[in-house]
Amino acid sequence: MHELALDYPTVLVDRAGPGSRYDSVVLDNAAAMGELVAHLQAQGYERIGGLFGTSTTAAERRNGYLAAMGAQGLTPAYREVAPTAEAAIAAVGQWLASADRPEAIVTSNSLLLMGALKAARTAGLRIPDDLALAGFDNERWTDLVEPGITVVEQPVEDMGRAAMSLLLERLKSPQLPIRRLVMTGRCVVRGSTGARRRA
Repeated sequence: MHELALDYPTVLVDRAGPGSRYDSVVLDNAAAMGELVAHLQAQGYERIGGLFGTSTTAAERRNGYLAAMGAQGLTPAYREVAPTAEAAIAAVGQWLASADRPEAIVTSNSLLLMGALKAARTAGLRIPDDLALAGFDNERWTDLVEPGITVVEQPVEDMGRAAMSLLLERLKSPQLPIRRLVMTGRCVVRGSTGARRRA
């Protein structure tokens, strides 16, 4: 990610590299993805696939996935695609038709989650009986579909308030050191990650 050289007080929200020149408020993406993987493993899933976009947050979530899979003693298998529902539909459709079809898929954003759900339904798979799904962003649709989709909910209101606080402090004291606030996500468990049914 390339940062613009801005001459006025700026706070980056959601995306900011560790070496950023600006104050920032970000989610602990790696830990949040690790929580999703640990939840799926506790539900009995072992072949947990990952579907990731190309953004800096997607890279952080991918790294969290790899670390969590290693910590659980599981073999990672993931795909990187353009961050669109259409790309997810194509990639997951091929994946589900392959010999190494995963038992569960975690995605790095809601568009990929939407595409993965569409691909699973097109393939005639039942959620979660045939495939468990989980991802990021507690958008309204994730609670309206049946079953509801397990997601990481970002504390967007807290992040906004923290960003405003940082900005006001920066305006008052321009010489303060650069600050980076890391927020914690919340795993919202729904029916898409029900316990795995053993054959």
